[in-house]
Amino acid sequence: MTTSRRPELRAVIELGTTSIRMVVGQVVRGGGVQILDELDHAVSLGRDTLTSKAIGPATTERCVKALRSFRKVLDEYGIEDTNVRAVATSAVREAVNRDTFMDRILVATGFQVSVLDQAEVSRLTYRAVRPQLRAEPFFRKSDILVVEVGGGSTETLLFRKGKVSAAHLYRLGALRLRALLDDQDTLRGRSS
Repeated sequence: MTTSRRPELRAVIELGTTSIRMVVGQVVRGGGVQILDELDHAVSLGRDTLTSKAIGPATTERCVKALRSFRKVLDEYGIEDTNVRAVATSAVREAVNRDTFMDRILVATGFQVSVLDQAEVSRLTYRAVRPQLRAEPFFRKSDILVVEVGGGSTETLLFRKGKVSAAHLYRLGALRLRALLDDQDTLRGRSS
């Protein structure tokens, strides 16, 4: 007689610079994950952090609304909080009011958000690219630079003959670069 085991479901929520995302997956044999659902809400935390150094009340409430919608999806899947990881990136990391913001998120949604530091960002980037790189024969013999450009920061990993030689996190992402270019355009317009 075989007993059917309930599949192990997990979810990851990322409070990024330009959006809030959630991925729901099922753990499969061998430790892999089969993606079941992906959700995304455009909430620009980075715009607030870049302009005022703080996440504003309106943006905070948009985050709460997005996370409450994620909570409903998690409830439909029957995923308990112990199988959910919520993380935040540079926009929250750099906000002067990050503790207040994260307290509001916890009280309103029940999600305990962890802010990713540079070491954790490097580790996660490494884990994401490692399988693709290992599949390439040149990986073990060559020097390779992996660059991941986010909204608020850019991560670089330098591999030498298959091993990480250096990792850096730069405070220059797509949203931050756009703001710098807009500032330059504004200054040029004033001098014309």
